[in-house]
Amino acid sequence: MTWQNPHYDIPIGFDFSLYDKTIKKIILNGFGWGGSLTSSTKGIYTLLIAYGSDLVDRGYNMISDTITPESKSNISYQLDSINNRKILKIQWENAGFYHELADDSISSDYINFQLWLYERSNDIEWHFGPSRISKPNLCYNNYSGTYIALFPMFDHGINAVLGKGYVLTGDPTNPEVLWVDNQNPYHINGTIPNGTIYRFSRQSIGVDNLNASEILLSPNPVRESFSIISNNNTQEIEKIIIYNSQGQVINEVNYPESTVDVSNLIRGIYWLKVITEKELFLKKIVKE
Repeated sequence: MTWQNPHYDIPIGFDFSLYDKTIKKIILNGFGWGGSLTSSTKGIYTLLIAYGSDLVDRGYNMISDTITPESKSNISYQLDSINNRKILKIQWENAGFYHELADDSISSDYINFQLWLYERSNDIEWHFGPSRISKPNLCYNNYSGTYIALFPMFDHGINAVLGKGYVLTGDPTNPEVLWVDNQNPYHINGTIPNGTIYRFSRQSIGVDNLNASEILLSPNPVRESFSIISNNNTQEIEKIIIYNSQGQVINEVNYPESTVDVSNLIRGIYWLKVITEKELFLKKIVKE
C-alpha cells in the first residue's frame, strides 16, 4: 500500500537495550518524519529519528489524499544473523519527499536507506544507498539537509523532546555528534552520499553509562529520602526530574542537594532523569 505518515509496529526479534530499557518492538510513529521510530506511542518514550525529512510513498495520490495499492516506495524489515548475532534491518526503498511531491504531484527525487539494530552490542547503524536530490529546498523543507537524532525522552502528549539527546550535524561524510536539547537547527549539511554508514555505538557516544554504575541511588528502595552518588567526578549533576509511571513530572530538584525528599510520594515505581553537564541518565527508583 502507498503511505504518507505511516504507522507500523515492527517486532525487533530479540531484546534490544536502549537507555536502561529493554525494547521488543519499534514503532514507525507517523509524525511526519519519514524515518522516525519510537519504543511506544503513549506517555514518554525513546525517539529515534532515522531520517528527519518528511518522506512519502512516491506512488501516493496527493490530489485525492488517499492510500492505494500502487506503492512505489516499499518499507520492509528483515531479521538476519551474522556470527550467531541477530540484526534487525529496516529498509526505506526509493522513498520520496512530501513537499517535492506536493509541489506538482510528481515525485522525481528519492532516498534509499536502512536502519540496523544489533543484538547484544545494542549498536545502531544507518546504511545509505543511492539518492536523487534535485530540489533540496523542497526535499529538506528549506533546511541544509536531513537530520538524524536519538532522544532518550519524548513526550507524545505535547509532541516534544524532554531534555538532551544526540544529533548529527555538519559534513555528511564526517558529521559531528552533539548532545543538545533540540534537533533544530542541527541538520546534516547536504545530501548523504551513497555507501555512507553511520554507527551509534554504546561505547562511542556514552550510552553505556546509562546502564552502568556511574550514577547510584541510595537507598533504593526508599521510604523518606535518597542520595545520588556519582562515580564520575568529572561530571557535575545539574538537575534531577522525577516522573511517575505514566510519564508525568512529579518534582524537579536543582542540584547540588544532599538528599532528595520523596516522603510525600505514594508507593510505586518512579523514574529519575539525572541531567549532568555532558549526559543524561535514566534511573528507576522504588518508593516503599
